[in-house]
Formats: sequence, C-alpha cells, structure tokens
Amino acid sequence: MNVLHQVVKAEPVDDRHVMVSFENGAVGIFDCSPYFKDDYWGALRDPAFFGQVRAECGTLCWPNDIDIDPEEIWEDCDLTVKGQM
Repeated sequence: MNVLHQVVKAEPVDDRHVMVSFENGAVGIFDCSPYFKDDYWGALRDPAFFGQVRAECGTLCWPNDIDIDPEEIWEDCDLTVKGQM
C-alpha cells in the first residue's frame, strides 16, 4: 500500500528552496527550481511571489491555485529525517 505523505508546514528558505515538514515528522529542503521552466509554475521565478508559499491541503501552495504534487515533494525532498514510511 502506498502512503500519501502530506506537507504540514512550509517556510521559504531562499528564492527557490522551501523547508518542508511532513505529517510523519520528516523535515527537509525542497528545491523548486526545476519547476521554474514550466509556464504553469513560471510565477515562482518571482522571489516575492515564491515567498508566499504555504502548506495547504497536504501540499505546497501559492496564490492563483499553484501547487505541487505532495508525492513529488516527498520523492524529491532532501530529507534530514525520514520518519516511519
């Protein structure tokens, strides 16, 4: 059975990284820069917009309904603690 890891806290670290906390206690840094190339996420290139990141509905969200799949965040996050899976 696949476990869906949910983001419960998000804090911008700089203009492309977010400190992410998951429901299982895992904490890590997520690099959003690979998403900057896609038009859907293009607004994230603006540091002021990027800084509006928040944890909502289990994932990273920004204004204008921009979000990232929480499983992509889990898979690509540089986790410092990986908790129970």
